Amino acid sequence: MLIKQPSRPLCQNCKFSLAKKNGTSKHGFTKWHKYCSDCAKSLYSEKYKHLKSKKTKCQVCGFIPKDKCQMDLIYIDGNKQNKLEKNLASLCANCSRLYRKQLQAKKKSILNVTVDADISIS
Repeated sequence: MLIKQPSRPLCQNCKFSLAKKNGTSKHGFTKWHKYCSDCAKSLYSEKYKHLKSKKTKCQVCGFIPKDKCQMDLIYIDGNKQNKLEKNLASLCANCSRLYRKQLQAKKKSILNVTVDADISIS
């Protein structure tokens, strides 16, 4: 019989993130899965296989996070349907926000074409 709550284990797959909850035991203690939520999704679902590409270090600045939730998986070409490993990059939250802002700036510069009102096209 357990007298003390077991500590939350690390994911057995990535050995980086904490395992996710798996309910409560009959003694009222929290039970844990073997895997964190990202690893469980990537192992059990075809839809999330691309999550295996998520690294534990930022590919731009070299930031090493305390938890995988601080890392974002971005699509280099901007196409979310293209989930090939060469199209995926793991960036920290800060680098990811900067990358998205640069993409938005590129899109705006292409779309912000001004037309002079004095010229009429006929």
